[in-house]
Amino acid sequence: MNYTLKNPAYEDKLIKQVVHMDQAVCYCPEFRATKMMHDYPSRKLQMAFSVNRGDLEPDETIANLLFQSLLSRQGERWQNFGECPEDCTDAMILSREMILKKGFGHAIVDEFKARLSENKGHLYSIPEKNMQRFERYIPVSDQSTTYLLIDDATANFVSESARNIGEFFDHIGVDFYPEIEATFAGFEYFAYGLVEEGKAHVEKMLNDLASKGIDTIVTLTGQAEYLLSTYIKKLDIDHEFKIVNILDCTDHLHVEQPAYLYAGSFYTRYLRMEDDINRLVKNTSEKVIANCAEFNPLLEGDKRINKVTIWQKPISAEYCLIGFDQKILDAIVDDCLGSIKQGTQQITVAFDPYDYQVLSEKLGKNSVVYFADLL
Repeated sequence: MNYTLKNPAYEDKLIKQVVHMDQAVCYCPEFRATKMMHDYPSRKLQMAFSVNRGDLEPDETIANLLFQSLLSRQGERWQNFGECPEDCTDAMILSREMILKKGFGHAIVDEFKARLSENKGHLYSIPEKNMQRFERYIPVSDQSTTYLLIDDATANFVSESARNIGEFFDHIGVDFYPEIEATFAGFEYFAYGLVEEGKAHVEKMLNDLASKGIDTIVTLTGQAEYLLSTYIKKLDIDHEFKIVNILDCTDHLHVEQPAYLYAGSFYTRYLRMEDDINRLVKNTSEKVIANCAEFNPLLEGDKRINKVTIWQKPISAEYCLIGFDQKILDAIVDDCLGSIKQGTQQITVAFDPYDYQVLSEKLGKNSVVYFADLL
């Protein structure tokens, strides 16, 4: 597998992340939370670079710093200079793999593996009633070769949207393979530096689906879409599946009151679907409110009161986060909420199950709507 720091191409990416100037660091969520130089993206990777070269002895302090990043792609060099958005994420993932192989950072990884073991291969102990909702409402057919990937986060956090998801696909005439179950897609393996184990997990998942005659996989989250449509190519995994995201299947959301759209990291900074999401909610007329944030415009509009951009602050990692400093995470959440509360919305629409969970807790369930309920 070429996805390794031993590959000169990826070592080069790491070097470039170290020598740049971090001119977008004022947007980096970890740095905004701590104001510490070690939370500059380039400074974290400078430590990884030095350890990888043998110029710096690895230890748990360095390992902990490498794992204290949401991988949100917010506040990294590419946002200002138009550079490849993949490089910092790849360098961070491969640096985590490197530090693990040197014997450090295993407390987080061990907790992650224990969670999978405890939940029989899943991230969460998903209540039976949650899956019963999907089994009841998702349209299926014995002849269908389309698989609905109900990821663990969707099954655990937003199962109440199962009816809306099912009725939406029924309305557009899409039936699914009858096996309706929660699927651990495997992104966390990579987020925690377990690249080889992650590759094996994804290969097995895809081989199992291929053996059932599946030719199309429909994803319900940006994370699953990114993993199977883009990230998988780095792992030298060849497959012939058609990968379709649920947002590709619709051209509008039924928004009846002024709404703030919170799209999150995977849909915007990873997949660059911010314009697609803006088009899902069209105002009759709109204008930018004066004196709002330069990169996150607030609007006067009858339906959408903001423009989704790559600069929207992260409110969660959008994957199962383990071993992260709670004070830093709380500060990141509060920072994002401060921006959202500047809007004049009556509802906030979340496009990711992890984001929905946090927003519902902080803003109240009555004022937060999962996008699937507006399909």
